Amino acid sequence: MLGINIDKKRIFGLDLLRAFAIICVVHGHSSHLLADSWLEPLISLPHPRGVDIFFVLSGYLIGGSFLSYAQKNQRVDIHKTLRFYARTALRILPNYYTILLAYLILVSNGIVNGDTHAFPLWQFFTFTQNLFTPFYNFYWESWSLSVQWWFYILFPMLLTIISMRVSPRKATPFICLFFILLSLAYRVVAAHHATDVFWWDVWIRKTVVSRFDCIYIGVLAVWIKIYAPMFWNRHAVTCLIAGIALMIVSFFIPPHIGTVYTDVFSLTIPPIAIALWFPFMSRIQSYSTVVGELISHLSVLSYAMFLTNLLVIQIVNKHFSAVFQNMGAWGYGLYWLIVISVSLLLYHSVEKPFVKLRDSWCR
Repeated sequence: MLGINIDKKRIFGLDLLRAFAIICVVHGHSSHLLADSWLEPLISLPHPRGVDIFFVLSGYLIGGSFLSYAQKNQRVDIHKTLRFYARTALRILPNYYTILLAYLILVSNGIVNGDTHAFPLWQFFTFTQNLFTPFYNFYWESWSLSVQWWFYILFPMLLTIISMRVSPRKATPFICLFFILLSLAYRVVAAHHATDVFWWDVWIRKTVVSRFDCIYIGVLAVWIKIYAPMFWNRHAVTCLIAGIALMIVSFFIPPHIGTVYTDVFSLTIPPIAIALWFPFMSRIQSYSTVVGELISHLSVLSYAMFLTNLLVIQIVNKHFSAVFQNMGAWGYGLYWLIVISVSLLLYHSVEKPFVKLRDSWCR
């Protein structure tokens, strides 16, 4: 299906979360196309931020890889870390730089709105565009890739260094606590910049240091799975119910910029809720149906879709807004079809060849 090969070792429950995350992201950027259609109620339908799910998943998967390795080898060595860096670079960078180049061309020719001179381009090449301060008006979706990139760099490095003296089992909770508290402290310090919704979004929600807590909550979750498996398995259903309830509660707490809850804690609660889903979701190893296969394919395609969907909607909004609005729900469906088609092109022409290269070079 779609020319995508699905690894049989993939855990379907995590694929389901990844597919749900990209659906939330794409819908969030395009729901306005449903205005005045029979599907208009979907515009205001509460849903998690897809990027929060991606963050927790990253922490869970990468943390799990390193902690499982440490459990077998008593420590994390430099060879494991360097191999991870190489594999991650070949997985993340080709798509990221391809879309960066596309933005440079499209913005320079007026096809997409933006400003290539507002922030130094070298920052986008080095993932430093939003490390401590925000950026805007160019390659918007890159903000979350920076958060993940710096986690990929810092967590393995710290675990490698610290495990020379302290076991990763003991060190990991303290590493996680440090970055969670760092994010909360940053939001306290940066809160005065959040004078309205826009500045709250770019200063509080979209800076690297402010969002580390989401990923390290995922690391803590997999730490519990590896070192407290009985608790993890015994309370899977209870955690799922609690996580869903906590997420629903977060939907109904009104956001008021300038309050401690909104500026400091509101971005930490949904990732905790998401992490509570993992004991149950990680149990679902496979789902061999057409729907299950479609979900797994969507999961594999999610990175390409994440990088292309906002670019597509910007072109639609600028050049074809009236056409899509007149189509109603059909316009929304057409947008999804375009996003999937463009994502498949990116996946097959860039992502898949480099993944094959990675698997042959970094065994």
